[in-house]
Amino acid sequence: MIRLGVSVEGATEREFVTRVLAPFLSQHGIFASPIDMRGKVSLDRIGNELKRLMPAFDYVTTFYDYYGFHKRPEGGVEAVEHAIKELLEPGQRHLLLPYVQLYEFEALVLAAPDQAENTLGVNGLAEQLRQIVTTAGGAENVNDGYETCPSRRIKGLAAAYDKKLHGPVILEQSLDAVRNQCPRFNAWVSSLLELA
Repeated sequence: MIRLGVSVEGATEREFVTRVLAPFLSQHGIFASPIDMRGKVSLDRIGNELKRLMPAFDYVTTFYDYYGFHKRPEGGVEAVEHAIKELLEPGQRHLLLPYVQLYEFEALVLAAPDQAENTLGVNGLAEQLRQIVTTAGGAENVNDGYETCPSRRIKGLAAAYDKKLHGPVILEQSLDAVRNQCPRFNAWVSSLLELA
């Protein structure tokens, strides 16, 4: 049995880990527990959180959005993940698998258009989401700014969308499809499976 702590940005990611990721990983002997940072994620806050979490688990991973990450280092999402790893002493770094979602959690929802339409009950939503993803060159590439980031695009097409409620429900039925559409996300999930 592998005990995995998952430091998450907020309630949406916590629900995703609880409802989708933890049940999936438990089939492989990995027991994941989300720990909610309650937003405003920054390297300073993460450093304090990791010091608290590392002794309590066999491994720790993170699940934060790149979009909205406070005072993020220059160099893109990989630079942020590297900076997170550097927060630990060298002897502990092999126990940490930092992951930052490009650009935000809703990229995963964009990768499950049929399930999004079924869950939200908006006719034609799946095709609209596919068009957004195609134009951007992939679900993980969708982020054009404040008004066009993934969450606001979905909300603009489906006003009833509630990220904490609907996001995890949509992904419960479509984890394999999302992994196929989101290479960074898939690489993270694969790295977690390797812990077993």
